[in-house]
Amino acid sequence: MRHKDIKLLTVVLAGVVVAMLVGCSTVTHAVVGGAASGLGGAVSEQAEQAVYKRMAPKEQLPPPSSPGWGNFMAMQAQIMFSYSFSIGGLWIGQIGYKPGEWTKFELAEAAENTPIVLERAFLKREDNGNEWWRVSWFEDEESWIYEAQFSPTEGRLLRLRGKDADGNEGEIPITGETIYMPPTEVTDESIQGATVGKETITTPAGTFDTDHVVYLATNVEGNIEWWTTDKVPGGVVKYLLKDKEEGVVWTSTLKAKGKDATTVLGSF
Repeated sequence: MRHKDIKLLTVVLAGVVVAMLVGCSTVTHAVVGGAASGLGGAVSEQAEQAVYKRMAPKEQLPPPSSPGWGNFMAMQAQIMFSYSFSIGGLWIGQIGYKPGEWTKFELAEAAENTPIVLERAFLKREDNGNEWWRVSWFEDEESWIYEAQFSPTEGRLLRLRGKDADGNEGEIPITGETIYMPPTEVTDESIQGATVGKETITTPAGTFDTDHVVYLATNVEGNIEWWTTDKVPGGVVKYLLKDKEEGVVWTSTLKAKGKDATTVLGSF
């Protein structure tokens, strides 16, 4: 990956690391506070390192069941949630997920040959309204899996379980101290104004009639683009970041979708 691409992605991540769950059913924004304590002000630096390496090499994993493992996994979760749930702090899909629904997106970076597959799944809505979600990251033979319980009414993370690329699995401590930000809401009128046309998009998950929506990026010189439809969970089949000078930095395209998601980490 070129150094400029790393910087562009780092800026985007820094903007969305505190806006992880835009567009998740009734979940708005929730950010891990206590679990990320001890990371200090190094979020931007660590995000850059993680993006550069695509995922941290397994040999850098702290020992399982150690405090370092929990902090490391919390940081990885922030990065993965950022990629999965927002771009530039926004998610403009007008269709939510129903319990059991899942999508997988293929994330292709311009300077890399091997794509990453990101899974986003709404696992369960409990009787008290709390929700369980899963985010998974697959590349070659490695996978990272997180399952998180959220309170939509309070906008905060309650529990987080993770499984690293070595197969180590465990509960990641959440202190209850969270940072809440009001949801980044985009009005229907704004979306209509940003819609530049209608396009038929073919993806590995099927062919869809979509609205093409383009906004100026807020953190880089360029555009953030979406292709939206009401035929898939989440309402988006493709989204990308385009730099003014370098062109497309990365593209995320719908790879698969389904309705049978449940816990794989024994979270409930």
